[in-house]
Amino acid sequence: MPIHAVLGGTGGTGSAIIRCLLSSQIPNLRINILVRSKSKLLKAIPQLESTSSAIVTIFEAPISNTDAFQACLNGASTIYVCIATNMASRTNAIACTTAAPLIAALEHFRKEQGSEYKPPVVLFNRSMALNPDVQFMPSPLVKRFTVWIMYGIFDDLLKALALYTQAEKEGLLTCITVDPPAIMEPNGTEATGYKLLQRGKAAPMIYYADFGRAMVEIGQRREEFGGKSVGVSATGAVRPEVLINLWRMLQGSRMRLTPF
Repeated sequence: MPIHAVLGGTGGTGSAIIRCLLSSQIPNLRINILVRSKSKLLKAIPQLESTSSAIVTIFEAPISNTDAFQACLNGASTIYVCIATNMASRTNAIACTTAAPLIAALEHFRKEQGSEYKPPVVLFNRSMALNPDVQFMPSPLVKRFTVWIMYGIFDDLLKALALYTQAEKEGLLTCITVDPPAIMEPNGTEATGYKLLQRGKAAPMIYYADFGRAMVEIGQRREEFGGKSVGVSATGAVRPEVLINLWRMLQGSRMRLTPF
């Protein structure tokens, strides 16, 4: 019975993954979900209470709750890391503060299970702006500006990836780094198609619904993508809301735009 663990189920990525899993027809599927607010999750995805396509267990707790965190991950073959932020703070550390207890939980399981321990696949949501093999920006100047604006988030993501990479070397997990472009419609279910790529040019935007489907597909293709970075590109039309979302993000941020 495969167990898929979703860390952060109320955001755009986590909810899109959950919707995809519920319709995936994976045999004997169990879905464990860690969220801070169960009521918010059920409001966004009410079918979780009545689904017959999977056994769903919801853990309502912060990532600092070790017991809940370990219970959510226990026995999972696939772990989707969806705890993230779009707030461009220079002090952001949410990716690292998720990676550390995740790795600690896997160390605990390995110590308990010994030779029966099976390393799970961890799908780490990064950013296409950090993937040198896939291009989606209109120009190098725009990419440099984006990296500057988002420095706090990107620095945290790179540090978290280093933690997962080291854990992979130690045999705790298999990490797949998934790199999306700008993602649109966090509360929507509209999908226009996607493709996976490891090199080349990608579309500048994708819908969350498509990205969630891509994450599930990549997790199913773990033998092919294990230990690698995978870009996700839209194949259909996406409404150009990226500038509006960027403006909203900056308006809600307390970041000081200082050079680094």
